[in-house]
Amino acid sequence: MPEPLVVMEAVTLLSPEGRPVFRDLHWRLDRGARLHAPGGAGGGCTALLRLCAGIAEPAEGRIILDGVAHEPGAPHPFLARGALGWVPSDGGLAVNLSLLANVALPLRFALNQDRREAERTALGWLDQAGLGERVHERPAVHGNRESWMASLARAGAKGSRLWLVDRPHGGLDLASIQAAERILAQAAQDPDVTLLLVGGDWMARLGSHLQIGNGQVSPGRKA
Repeated sequence: MPEPLVVMEAVTLLSPEGRPVFRDLHWRLDRGARLHAPGGAGGGCTALLRLCAGIAEPAEGRIILDGVAHEPGAPHPFLARGALGWVPSDGGLAVNLSLLANVALPLRFALNQDRREAERTALGWLDQAGLGERVHERPAVHGNRESWMASLARAGAKGSRLWLVDRPHGGLDLASIQAAERILAQAAQDPDVTLLLVGGDWMARLGSHLQIGNGQVSPGRKA
């Protein structure tokens, strides 16, 4: 059996106010898994994504990412090779760069593509995301539909192996939902890709359900 991609051992995570989000959490994310959590304010779903991304630091316990015990402040081991598809609710883009530059940047510096090749790849994925006519616009400071879709396109353009996708801030229109479904379904065709998705009823069709509550994570029914 292959080694899990993420292992959490006795993890306790506190909110900024000091409230326990997870208590003594033991959980694993297997390689190639397709998982969906329904989301909801205060439910811990976004916190679980942040733990898997190496962004949130537990108060107690240990997290093992890709076989390596995660040290506080250390980047995710997938980050340097461009294999981490982190898609937060606000898109997480650099607001001083265009959508095109945001998508092309990791291709240049993580995958060593030259500028022309990186921009050509980025344009293709932004077009798939329905943003072909907006590639030279800058993302909104607080995130919007375009920022989230561009972040999803960036994850696809990099060939991400681990997709950590949070529900988009403000929701999506029907055309964006259909484009996002196509991008995620395309990623899911690769058996080595792992998907952990939060929120959005349409995302539930892409993976087995997780139940997150009372500081714990447990499997639910199949999608």
